[in-house]
Amino acid sequence: MIHMQIEFTHIDFLVGDVDILQNMVTTPALQTFSSEVIDFLADLSKALLKDPKTRPFVDIISYAYWIRRASIESVRQKHEDHSCRMGRGVAFHVAPSNVPVNFAVSMTSSILAGNCTLIRVSQKEFPQVDLICNAMNELLNTTHKNMKPYFCIIRYEHSDEITAELSSVCDVRIIWGGDNTIETIRKTPIPARAIEMAFADRHSIAVINSNQYLNEDPEEVAKGFYTDTYYTDQNACSSPRLVVWTGTAVEEAKEKFWNYMELLVKKDYPMKPIQAVDKYTSVCLLAMKGTGYHLISSDNYIVRMEVDHLTPDLMDYKNGGGYFFEYTAEELDEIIPVLTKQCQTISVLGIEQKAVKEMVFRNGVRGVDRIVSLGQTMELAFIWDGYKMIESMSRFVYIGEDR
Repeated sequence: MIHMQIEFTHIDFLVGDVDILQNMVTTPALQTFSSEVIDFLADLSKALLKDPKTRPFVDIISYAYWIRRASIESVRQKHEDHSCRMGRGVAFHVAPSNVPVNFAVSMTSSILAGNCTLIRVSQKEFPQVDLICNAMNELLNTTHKNMKPYFCIIRYEHSDEITAELSSVCDVRIIWGGDNTIETIRKTPIPARAIEMAFADRHSIAVINSNQYLNEDPEEVAKGFYTDTYYTDQNACSSPRLVVWTGTAVEEAKEKFWNYMELLVKKDYPMKPIQAVDKYTSVCLLAMKGTGYHLISSDNYIVRMEVDHLTPDLMDYKNGGGYFFEYTAEELDEIIPVLTKQCQTISVLGIEQKAVKEMVFRNGVRGVDRIVSLGQTMELAFIWDGYKMIESMSRFVYIGEDR
């Protein structure tokens, strides 16, 4: 046991306790994809799917399906070298405040890698966090007591001292947050052999072929785009903020697409006054930048700014809650100016993902870590922001050839 020099009364333990936290530094690492971890996740999946209180939360249900035994076994089979991998030790995660279930997604990669998993969740309280933690506690206190030493989920007010103490004993530090959050935490050192993974501010775009869109079910497309964007108020890095149109039926497709989106948004989306003010502010700031920007909006539910040209700084004027840039392209390469290091995901409809990948590679683009279908940007995955999560959080044990 290592006695940490912090005041534990300032820490709220959602999962685990002081003893578990202090013992993590000596708790044995697990083999990657260990059977006890897969068993725990499988039972957590069942518990979440069975709990009627989770049903209103699409993100919890998606997470529960993602960690089903069959799903995890499928992923394990793709990691052919897992038998030579094990956890690095203690993984300290700083979870974001904008995506409630992100902490559990990060936790899953970490525990499958074989690490003791210590997570600081946001002070912003989400029912999803409580529901998942409650289900974990039930399992860790009954059928999965063997896994109890491997989890601590905590909450504390901003404290450089606590963050520094937890960082000093970690073997992996995973920071989810804005650029300022990452910059602040990085001032705190980690042990010499520890590694760090940072997930900073990003933005994403959608590319739609207008001709193909007109052959799709507009209600289904709208539902998918709503999930990509409005479900998280566009706060997720993977949420499209720019919609690029291609093809020969752009105007017809635009009108149909946004009409169906408006019907859905007005029915399901709770607009907040502050969002309307923020979007208006962004419109004004962009208008001050110069010409080539055209506001298309009948109300605050969907604010569209048509742009005549794309520039690397366009996303400096982004906003959430239904604020979109729009651009019409004759060639796919026209989107290159916005594919900066900050660009994470390109979602497509009627465009071959392979063609987008070839464009990215051909131009040596520094951004773009994901290319997915429209409606799938929030899909959970073990590859994120260019990291293979499980590989990055584990270590490979090399075995030399016999001589």
